[in-house]
Amino acid sequence: MTRSFQTPIDLASETPAKAVSRTQGLALYAARALALAALGQNTHAATLAPMVCGIDDGLLWILGVSVLVVLALIVACLGLEVLAYRAGAVRIARALELHGGDARMPELPESGPRAIGRLARAINKGRRRRVEREAEHLDVQAAYAHDLRTPLTRMGLRCEMLDDPALREAMQRDLAEMQELVEASVASARMQRSVAEPLQRVDADGLLDNLVRGYRDAGRAIALDGRIGQPVVACPLALRRVLANLIDNALRYGSDVRVCAHVDAQRLVLAVVDSGPGIKPAQMDAVFAPWVRGRQGQEDKPGSGLGLAIARRLARSMQGELLLQNRRTGGLEARLTLPLVVA
Repeated sequence: MTRSFQTPIDLASETPAKAVSRTQGLALYAARALALAALGQNTHAATLAPMVCGIDDGLLWILGVSVLVVLALIVACLGLEVLAYRAGAVRIARALELHGGDARMPELPESGPRAIGRLARAINKGRRRRVEREAEHLDVQAAYAHDLRTPLTRMGLRCEMLDDPALREAMQRDLAEMQELVEASVASARMQRSVAEPLQRVDADGLLDNLVRGYRDAGRAIALDGRIGQPVVACPLALRRVLANLIDNALRYGSDVRVCAHVDAQRLVLAVVDSGPGIKPAQMDAVFAPWVRGRQGQEDKPGSGLGLAIARRLARSMQGELLLQNRRTGGLEARLTLPLVVA
């Protein structure tokens, strides 16, 4: 039974019966080729060759179909394996893009293909080590800054014993500045330790009311405009620290300080506005760096230059953003935007 496959096949005119016959012929041809290839490696191929011709064509057709099915299964398994690797890689890439490996990054699932699981375990282990090292460094920083309080206090007491009023006043200003830098360093260390604060259900309106009431009780006039009207999911300590830093900054450099709150479809927006001198446009980004102060004509005001740096770091730890812009009517607006996650 010999069939030539050199003649082109006209698929448009081929009937279903001819198509089935042609498929059977292909399977039979594949089965014969496999059988001959296997026998060709045997030293007794010449003796066994007549047996091949005696094999029933139906059996050879079944054998050919079985081989094609096995090959199809192998290809399918390989395809599934490739898809599993791709899904695992995409999952890890998204987690790294979203969190950047910071302290709030959740543990990556270590399931899936062996290589993907090993990669996830390595990333999880590296993140834990990084968090532990940062915590140790922050503890040391806070301890050094805290220990500086005692000698500064002694220096302040001795300064009061000076007979020269001008010299005493100058030294007191220097000591006050040093004390503020020490307190800022302690606050910075504490802030960074709170970056990993877990998300929880927060009464945002209650938090704003208590914060503004505390300033009013201290004799600072602050207005509160707008309501959120619903509980949200956030980091309460971090959120309070961000708003307190922005309010302190506004009170230090400006007046008519107001906290404005509103909610749109997907965001929670909290803005602290004042009527101060604003910030030079060229310094809008620079003021977020530690120890930088950028209010126009207010260089003599007390401050460490850490408030905005701390506020932005905390905002980003909550997956939010902090932006500054000068107001058209004068003053500065510091806008904190957070993703709206309803509790």
